[in-house]
Amino acid sequence: MLRRVLVITALAWLPLLALSLVEGHAVGGVAVPFLADVEAYARFLIAIPILLVAELVVHQRLWRIVDEFRERDIVALSSRPRFDEALAAAMRLRNSTIVEVALLILVFVLGPVLWKNGLALHVDTWYARVDAGRSELTGAGVWLAHASIPIFQFLLLRWYFRLAIWWRFLWQVSRLPLDLKALHPDRAGGLGFLGDSVFAFAPLLVAQSVLLSGIVFSRVLTGTGTATEFQGEIALLVTFLVAQIIGPLLFFTSGLGQARRRAMHEFGMLATAYARDFERRWMQGAPPEADVLLGSADIQSLADLASSSDILSGMRSVPFDWRTLFRLVVATSAPFFPLVLTVIPFVELVRRVLEMMM
Repeated sequence: MLRRVLVITALAWLPLLALSLVEGHAVGGVAVPFLADVEAYARFLIAIPILLVAELVVHQRLWRIVDEFRERDIVALSSRPRFDEALAAAMRLRNSTIVEVALLILVFVLGPVLWKNGLALHVDTWYARVDAGRSELTGAGVWLAHASIPIFQFLLLRWYFRLAIWWRFLWQVSRLPLDLKALHPDRAGGLGFLGDSVFAFAPLLVAQSVLLSGIVFSRVLTGTGTATEFQGEIALLVTFLVAQIIGPLLFFTSGLGQARRRAMHEFGMLATAYARDFERRWMQGAPPEADVLLGSADIQSLADLASSSDILSGMRSVPFDWRTLFRLVVATSAPFFPLVLTVIPFVELVRRVLEMMM
């Protein structure tokens, strides 16, 4: 894995450095020299390694999560063949050579055009000269547009394809008859382990946030924009990234709701019957003797019944809680925090934080 990360990262970044040095654009000569381009660092030295390392991290974590469906007997034995079929189909798509070749063709054909029209800076840089509103790529720019950018786009698109596979798999599983326990302590019918899947995808979200943060930094440093001008884009990206990870977990909302309603009805009948018997034995007629009442299992059972009722009442309709959502939002937003320093000086920021704390 380490060798793969180093090779792909070097293939995307080192030729850019070499060509920029040859052309005299590595440290000066243009408005944005190569070694001063924050976007290049963010895209090729941070985002690409994260996307590559995430392949191992996500695979290991999601595989353990998938196993939980079997180990906890959430999927009924009669539905195991359908579950295994859905999993096998997901693995076939994940390992499809045809899909990867199609993605490669797509990024190497359309990638350079989309990048040049949508993301490139419109000032003289190490990768392009701007003259009369038209940009002409340098030697480093040619490699950037036709090699480095497509490499990054391929890795990102492949991740989105795999995320789509995860959505499809969870949708298929959510349609199966599931044995959800409304009284499970995780307050998610026994599906609380699915909440861990959001952290498995955290590296993917961070990589994309790092990229946008680098793009905004480049605009700020070149004077072509300010951090405040990108507030809407940043908020939209964070919302989109979080939604694409949380989204598939909502497929289980209907099943969890049905399990809760069914359990509320059954538990209500049980609690009513128990309360009636308890009153008849302990509260009606002659009062019980103290030594008989102390340590009675009936008293403890009544307390256990109340605890179970609290769990049932607190059962969520989604397999994650607000703390999970908050942590995911913070992790996704973290790469944007340095942008605050371009708006508020560090000393002023510290002063404001201290004032709020005091």
